[in-house]
Amino acid sequence: MDADGFQLATVTVATAGIPDTYTVVAVGSDDPHRFQFEIALVDQGARELRSQILAQADRWARIVDGSDLENIEWEPGPVSCGRLSYDYQQDVLDDIFVMVSAQDYRSGAGVRSVTCGYRESSGLPITGTILLDVEGVPRGQVDDLILHAFGHMLGFGTSWRRLDLLRNSSSGHPGADTHFTGDRAIAAFVASGGAYYPGLRVPVENDPTYGSVDKHWRESVFASELMTSGLREGAADPLSAITIQSLADMGYTVDVEEADAYTLPAASAAASAMEAGHAIDLTEDVVITPAVFYDGQGRVVRVVRH
Repeated sequence: MDADGFQLATVTVATAGIPDTYTVVAVGSDDPHRFQFEIALVDQGARELRSQILAQADRWARIVDGSDLENIEWEPGPVSCGRLSYDYQQDVLDDIFVMVSAQDYRSGAGVRSVTCGYRESSGLPITGTILLDVEGVPRGQVDDLILHAFGHMLGFGTSWRRLDLLRNSSSGHPGADTHFTGDRAIAAFVASGGAYYPGLRVPVENDPTYGSVDKHWRESVFASELMTSGLREGAADPLSAITIQSLADMGYTVDVEEADAYTLPAASAAASAMEAGHAIDLTEDVVITPAVFYDGQGRVVRVVRH
């Protein structure tokens, strides 16, 4: 247990062929039947952001605390995800292992989120990578940037299609009325001011100009909600009940009391927000890689290539 109350374990990692040893931090409940992230801070940049990274991961862990995801038996050894490779020396993976790096990637975005491994039983993630580039990010928005990335680690935007919760994909069909079909998210959308919204609910980004299609809420409707494709300088980016209930539709047990206050803006206000542009552009923050599905014994069942 560290000074902040998080559980610690030691993992040996090899990055670019150079072995290193660092600490994996368990964020969330120590009850094996409740949720936790296992987080590896793999470089000095990530370790300098340690408190912020763990605090934002802990917020999501509280939201999905009641979730009892299937534990995956894991053969200790190297695992690769995104640009990173690591030698994971635990024999059970519980619940989602996330490797975090913070460097100057010169990518033009504040973060890249990569999900590589999924459970065959539920379609929910097992392993992922967050690549942070906070150079130039306003100090007050680093937390929201990290919070947004961990939302994708839970499968927001990346698991929808596989869970049959996405309709009218805009991939290859810009402008389609792409929408998320989960009943709980729809009810939360209506309760948040969307009762008279004329389109299909819940609207998902369908314009490549404003966001990675199919992966975020539609910015022209949601404006500054946390899981749209951009963060705005000087504006709050609330984590809404709509987002939390979308996780319930995906199979998590959620605590909606953890939501921020949020009401869908009027169309004119949303248009003004879009015209003002992003302080942090997240239109390309989700990196799509082959999805590897594992059974409970850690065996590869299938690989889905996009």
